[in-house]
Amino acid sequence: MKVLTVQARKVAFISLSVLCLTAGLLTVWTPLPTGVPLIAIGIVLAVSVSSTARQILKNVRSRSGAVDRGLVFVETKTGRKVATMLKRTRPLARKIEAKSALRAANAALQSARAKAGDRMHPPEAPRA
Repeated sequence: MKVLTVQARKVAFISLSVLCLTAGLLTVWTPLPTGVPLIAIGIVLAVSVSSTARQILKNVRSRSGAVDRGLVFVETKTGRKVATMLKRTRPLARKIEAKSALRAANAALQSARAKAGDRMHPPEAPRA
């Protein structure tokens, strides 16, 4: 029974995703600002349940810098669950870049803490 509900959930999410993507693509050219949000919702729904959709989005992000930058912007503005889901579709180069930036930030923080620690405990004067 559990397998049936998982499959039904996947089918429902994919159907809703296709509906949102289709409606978004049809309304992206209208003056009403509904196209882009509907496309974003459709992408998030598809990526949440389909590994194939995640792979396709990862390939699109690696080929198109504009799409990747847009999704990075969305990652920073959405909640933790949606951001984590979108971060899983980052291209490998972006993941390596993010890890190296994190390492550099941690090194700078440790250096600042070490300097602050030196100020707190000045070296002792040599004893005679």
